[in-house]
Amino acid sequence: MARGERNAGWSGFFLTFTVFAAILLLLAREGQGEAVSAGARQVLVIYEGLTCWAVPALFMSWGMAALEEGKPSLTGALAGLVLPAFCLLLFWGAAYALAAHLLGGGAVSWSGILGALRSAALGDVYFHLRVLYPLLGLYLVHPVLRRFTAAASRGEVLYFLLLCFLFASLLPAWTAFHPEGVVGALLERLQVHLVLGYAGYYVAGWYLRHYTIGRVPEFLLYLLGILGLVLTLGGDALLGGGRELWYSDTAPGVALTAAALCALFRYVLGISEERSRRRAVHALGSYVFGAYLIHQLWMLLFRWLGLTVTALEPVFFVPLLALVLLALSLPMAWLLRLIPGAGKWLT
Repeated sequence: MARGERNAGWSGFFLTFTVFAAILLLLAREGQGEAVSAGARQVLVIYEGLTCWAVPALFMSWGMAALEEGKPSLTGALAGLVLPAFCLLLFWGAAYALAAHLLGGGAVSWSGILGALRSAALGDVYFHLRVLYPLLGLYLVHPVLRRFTAAASRGEVLYFLLLCFLFASLLPAWTAFHPEGVVGALLERLQVHLVLGYAGYYVAGWYLRHYTIGRVPEFLLYLLGILGLVLTLGGDALLGGGRELWYSDTAPGVALTAAALCALFRYVLGISEERSRRRAVHALGSYVFGAYLIHQLWMLLFRWLGLTVTALEPVFFVPLLALVLLALSLPMAWLLRLIPGAGKWLT
């Protein structure tokens, strides 16, 4: 078991790689609307398929931290998880609305700031911030999930994860090909919402950190991850159903790849056991999501200067741009994290 690994460096390393992949994913999706050639668009589609796992992996990282180290009580969860996430949403939602307004030639006004805050609260935020809404929902049910993971046996947790995968990934994919079949009708009638996608990722992240899996299950998980990646990239060509079916956050291949990569970082790509390095990577993991929140500010500036995702050959430029955005955003996230009292509420 991994209980007590509060400075487990691998989790910070995994989150850092996940944030880079999430930035690359957003750039690939954005660039598809700008691509002028079929070849460039295909490259961006492949990059999107290679990084679809990043969104589920974010929820796995949040789950492994919150459920292992987070607030067990209702009041603790509301004050320590829900309120900071809501403030994060309001602050960055308003910041992006204000930045876009200023770069568009507008002026700062109190009415504009209040309007931006109101829009963020009502759900009108910059596209990369939408991931915060399901996170906020998970934090609302966190006390229930926390009690479950604390009291449940390993088998019961695995049963829960199996239900999540079945009802959120496998059966919806099957129903897409057989909309009038018995499975689709049962899904409509059963209305199994509690064990759907994001809650499954949230608990799966905790499970992969909390428990040690054997060599054979680990190897099988890697094989399923490779199969999942192939299914994500080639599912539409091999089986049909449309690219959206295989690239969605809860697609079977996406879920399997996210889980396999999480295990890979724990058991294979983990950092040195040297304590100072573990602490350093753990600290990086505490503010690296701030880089994700910040990176689109740089993109707003780059677009204002005339630099777009497809300005150069995307096969080389898109991953390079993702690295540059991460490198530029990390120092800003670190500085924000240093603000007394408010730093952890902004990153």
